[in-house]
Formats: sequence, C-alpha cells, structure tokens
Amino acid sequence: MSWINWLKSDKNQPHFWEDYKTVCKSVAPNHFVAFDCETTGLNPKKDRLLSIGAIRFSSHRIFINKSIELFIKQENIDKNSILIHGILPDDDKTRFSEKQAIINFLSFIENATLVGHHVRFDVAMINEALGRLNVGKLKNKTIDTNQLFKKKYHYPVEQNISLDELCDKFSIKKSNRHTALGDAYLTALGFQRLLEI
Repeated sequence: MSWINWLKSDKNQPHFWEDYKTVCKSVAPNHFVAFDCETTGLNPKKDRLLSIGAIRFSSHRIFINKSIELFIKQENIDKNSILIHGILPDDDKTRFSEKQAIINFLSFIENATLVGHHVRFDVAMINEALGRLNVGKLKNKTIDTNQLFKKKYHYPVEQNISLDELCDKFSIKKSNRHTALGDAYLTALGFQRLLEI
C-alpha cells in the first residue's frame, strides 16, 4: 500500500467517525430527527455554523426531552446576521468547539432519517465542518419538507416555500423562529402534517 493510500485509509479515521459509520450501516425505521443550522451566512464554503438544533420524532410524536441545541464558539460574528438569529457573542450560552459540536450532533442523530426545511443547505454546512475534521460526509438519508410540500401541492419545481409559509398552511404557531432548535421543532411539526395528507 502506498503512503497516499495509507493516509486515506480508514485506520486513520477518528473514533467518533468510525462509530458513526458503524451505526449508519442500517437505517432505523420511523426514526426521524428534524434539524436546523443557524449560520454566519448562506455560503457553506466560507460561512460557519453558529448553532445546530435537532429533535427526535416519529410520525405521531415529537420527543421534546430528546433534543439538543449546540452553540459553537466564534472568533468573528457578522453583526448584521445577529438581527436574524439573535445569537450574541457575549451571552451566557454554553459554547462548544466546532469539532465537539459535530461529534455531539453525530452521536445524537445516529442512523435516523434527517428532516429539514431546505435540508441541502444544512447538510452542506455540516459536511463542510466534517471536511475541516478530515472525515467523510453525512451518511443519513434526508427528507426536505420544502420539496415534500411542493410535491403534495403541485408547486413548480423552481419555487421555494419558506418555513413560515409551511407553518401558515398548517396553522402552526411560529414560536422561537430563527433559532436552530425552534426551527427544527417547526420542521418536525410540518413534516407530521404533510404525512397526514
């Protein structure tokens, strides 16, 4: 084996990544995790994670006590983005390094199907963080409530539906909007309503 192949081999992967890959070899039926990321901007290549919120749910129940909200330490925060997410650099929230937040997130989601609104963006943000840790990409199956909504209601493919519009359609009270855990919770509720149709 050449030294390049040795460097790429699984033997050099951290334990958390090996554990995650092992768990993801099978998919748990009816095991969903809704998740959302608050970020410094909308470019996964240059922007960073501010917080990750995730909550476990099934097609009939949301498990409030099985949720996480991870805040990530930041060196620089765009003051304009604070107006959207409300995460202040000097508040009293416990903050994790990006690496520890990602490890905690992977441990929480296990082999669940990940549900998100515009989920490709959130997955891209997580994958960029995983790339900075020199490991692979998320292995979980994903469902996008934006795509599911458009399919159910015959919207044009190019039209995007906001999380606010999804909530309005199903009369879901929009509490804690633009917080990672709040948006994850609203996404779980919206997904359940879409399953009922």
